[in-house]
Amino acid sequence: MTLGTRRGRPASQEGDAGRGRAAGGRLDGPGRHVAARPAWRCRACAAPWPCQPAKLGLRREYAHDRPMLAIYLCLLMHDAITDALRVGSGTVDPAAYFTRFLAWTRHGWPPPGPPPGPPSRPPPGLSPSPPPGPPSGSSPAPADAG
Repeated sequence: MTLGTRRGRPASQEGDAGRGRAAGGRLDGPGRHVAARPAWRCRACAAPWPCQPAKLGLRREYAHDRPMLAIYLCLLMHDAITDALRVGSGTVDPAAYFTRFLAWTRHGWPPPGPPPGPPSRPPPGLSPSPPPGPPSGSSPAPADAG
């Protein structure tokens, strides 16, 4: 992979539609779910980009590097907001752009948690806490003599 100089993105992901590439890092062509700038609509299905097929492709492409996917989409979100402000396409809602470009990257990935393996044990010298029982210093309840 050859690195480009534009914002440190790989050359395959520069998002410059004027050079035969569209945002999303794939070559332009029929059936490719890439963004058409400055509207940021999918060239294949006309849905707001990233459309569902684009999300699936990006998730596959970045399966090994989830943080890089978020960084890449953050850069594209910035470009989309800049384009919207430049062409005056109405009010820009940052929360809506975040949801559209980034929020989906957190869904469907393995949830954060402890690494797989055996359950952890207390360090030597520490015993597990005693089972719950009557408070210390109290006597057991008297038996009902009935």
